[in-house]
Amino acid sequence: MNTDITIAALQHVPAPNNLAAALRRLETSASQAADGGCDLLVVPECSITGYNQPLETMQQIALEAKGRTTDSISEICRQHKIAIAYGFAEKDGNQYFNCVQVIDSSGDIAGKYRKTHLWGDLDRTLFSAGDALAPVFSIKGWQIGLLICYDIEFPEAARALALAGAELILVPTGLMQPWRDVAERVVPVRAYENQLYIAYCNYCEAEGDLTYEGRSGIVGPDGADLDRAGKTPTLLTATLTKDAIAKNREALPYHRDRLPHLYKTLAE
Repeated sequence: MNTDITIAALQHVPAPNNLAAALRRLETSASQAADGGCDLLVVPECSITGYNQPLETMQQIALEAKGRTTDSISEICRQHKIAIAYGFAEKDGNQYFNCVQVIDSSGDIAGKYRKTHLWGDLDRTLFSAGDALAPVFSIKGWQIGLLICYDIEFPEAARALALAGAELILVPTGLMQPWRDVAERVVPVRAYENQLYIAYCNYCEAEGDLTYEGRSGIVGPDGADLDRAGKTPTLLTATLTKDAIAKNREALPYHRDRLPHLYKTLAE
């Protein structure tokens, strides 16, 4: 039985406050990824709505987690037989969240996460913080965790997902200048120390007064790049194997050799 999974990560130029364009781009990239044999497509942080928006604009364009847009994305998933992880600004009553949602190839919601570590005034002006990490869920037999952008810079967040069984962490992001080291140094370390795969999916070019770093990457459990973007629109792809996770965990038994009783203060 083949337990591999092939994933794609779309690095694209933002098209804020243009839902029709966002859905067309998603459908096109889903078709391309599916034609290339991919099982899962990831797009950046708030890709569907735009990220760097004035507060009033963001509140007008924010989407409910279940609604007409979700139905449209579900249809794309069913049509192309591919799962999609997409970022969007979520409206829930009178609150707004920076959210990523995953719809499986059958068109059903498989997982959802609200960003917990808010980045500076930009995030705090627009969003409330999520209050918990999302449960790990399964796509094609793979255990998948979700984080968003700044979250991956906190080692505890990735480690918590690894301890919950995650084999792959999806990280839609909006990494801007001058923080290129996060993409090129921090993300590979998170994959290496947790011995799992990370798909880190960023924008490129500009949105308002932000210039994005690009440098999206799919990183293996040994910390090595499987595919890495530059600063232009790119569809990354990689095939992930469970054997690579097992091999790295056998060679470096970080999970086995942890001493949790020494780290209790981390939760205080």
